[in-house]
Amino acid sequence: MDTEVIQRFIESVGKKADVELYLKLFRGQRKESFAIITADAQILKTALDPLHFDLRILTGLGLVPVVLIGLTDAKEANDNARRVFEWLHEDQVPARIIEATADLSIENIAEVRATIGLQQIPIVSLQAARGDSTEARFSVLTKLSTALETRKVVFLSTSAGLERQGSPRIDVVNLNTDYDHLLTSPALPRRHQQVLRRTKALLDAVPHRMTVTVVNPLHLLRDLFTVSGAGTLVRKGSRIETHKHLDTLDRPRLEGLIESAFGRKLRTGALEQPWERIYVEENYRGAALLVNSPVGVYLSKFAVERQAQGEGIGGDIWNVMVRDYSRFFWRGRPDNPIDPWYNRKCDGMVRLLDWHVYWYGIDPPELPGIIDYAVSQPIDLET
Repeated sequence: MDTEVIQRFIESVGKKADVELYLKLFRGQRKESFAIITADAQILKTALDPLHFDLRILTGLGLVPVVLIGLTDAKEANDNARRVFEWLHEDQVPARIIEATADLSIENIAEVRATIGLQQIPIVSLQAARGDSTEARFSVLTKLSTALETRKVVFLSTSAGLERQGSPRIDVVNLNTDYDHLLTSPALPRRHQQVLRRTKALLDAVPHRMTVTVVNPLHLLRDLFTVSGAGTLVRKGSRIETHKHLDTLDRPRLEGLIESAFGRKLRTGALEQPWERIYVEENYRGAALLVNSPVGVYLSKFAVERQAQGEGIGGDIWNVMVRDYSRFFWRGRPDNPIDPWYNRKCDGMVRLLDWHVYWYGIDPPELPGIIDYAVSQPIDLET
């Protein structure tokens, strides 16, 4: 792959820092764990060109996904696999077709691993399972994801993601909190309900941490390489721990999380204060630290690990926080990349030269006091 083409991709898909972050993350894991991309006959009929381009880019970046064909309809999976192979072969992108059954033999898995090891794209056809049920074919995806310890499964869709009728796509689905509500909502089309059911079954079955994305192939690269994503991210959800004191949690991990989120070192003694409450995601991938000030509860730190941004962990923490506190305030730098997210969450904000001050549940007469308090707080991170 021409390096100039790759460079243009990096510059066009999103923020360069985001792209570099995800490239580092993907390259730091085992090659075979990168992703499984599923494509049905309709996608290959209408969007083979963008998918083919995306696969070229990914292999040019040293990333080799598994392409799984025939998951929902296996009738012509071999023909469709050959079409993908021929398009890739024409552009000198190494690939190999692997025919699998619903049993997914040890030999099939070994063949997939060996193909990835040779930097070739495994195109797995499920035509041999065309007589089996869709659930049986989904068991192939479960077995393959488990064997490869896949980090992300991508369902390519003709829609932008999971969509409720008359509404934009759903950005994130937390199965712990959203699943029952979405399945009983008449606004979610039946085909999307089916995708959601099968996605939950998949995530419940794999023993490792994995996410699933439903995305249009036109936006696949943006979904993979940007914090905001481009489709619907489906995840199991996080368990949020609550602490009153630093000595009940892993302080080095908390400090590492904050420094990862902000990209700067904490100043000495920055965490030495009486905390009102500390919320921490169970794997220390996100945290919120609150203090009780003379003018109300102040959100001193809201941090989500860089590589976890876009996975919905911030929303999980936020939901627990607003359950416990009906009013609080905080500040952020004008160039803070999550400023748009803060804008959606707050009841109001004021833009000052050095800081934006936000509030939730605060009455208007109290605003001068909370603004003065927020801007007067010391800077806890090294410049």
